[in-house]
Amino acid sequence: MLAPSNKAALVKVPARHLLRGDVTGSGEVVLSVSVGAKTPRGMVDVLLQKGERKRAAIWNARTIIGVRRGVEPGSEPAPVCEPSEIPLSDRLPTFHELAAFDAGKAWDRLSPEQQRTIGMLALRFGTVGQCDGYFHETIEGVRKGFSSSHWTSQVQATAVWPRLHIELVESAARASFEALCEHFDPLWPQLFGWQDRKEVK
Repeated sequence: MLAPSNKAALVKVPARHLLRGDVTGSGEVVLSVSVGAKTPRGMVDVLLQKGERKRAAIWNARTIIGVRRGVEPGSEPAPVCEPSEIPLSDRLPTFHELAAFDAGKAWDRLSPEQQRTIGMLALRFGTVGQCDGYFHETIEGVRKGFSSSHWTSQVQATAVWPRLHIELVESAARASFEALCEHFDPLWPQLFGWQDRKEVK
């Protein structure tokens, strides 16, 4: 996470609202944000550059990204803060925290109500979300689809649906993933054990 400076304001915006010139936490500069014919619905195609290296990324349009705005090209980046200097609401986990993340311990830190809510969101994503991509308007589409080659002909036939039904399932799948992500963000301090800093929001 980068600290704000006089030249650049740190803001958190959905990926769809990124602007040309925004600088991400990894130091990459946003060159463009677009939604094209080949971009999955609910996603944005982001072109990024760091030094001479450019890359394209497909991000969920509602994913919250922390960026610096108002940075002059060629200016020095703001200094990197220690995690302890960053408010819990803005902090990202470190590499070591992610690599050593213990889901069992994190689950035990949650209250029964939180466990129930997350469990229901996970079940919805694991069922509705996992079905995204299986259904097609034609049997040929099904046979070319993801992970369908092992199905019998009878099972493949059950995956032929009207376009409207397919779109509704795709929309529900995206919504289930977004709901799961949005619910997790405020829980990071608890899930990663940062609460011992006693910061109250």
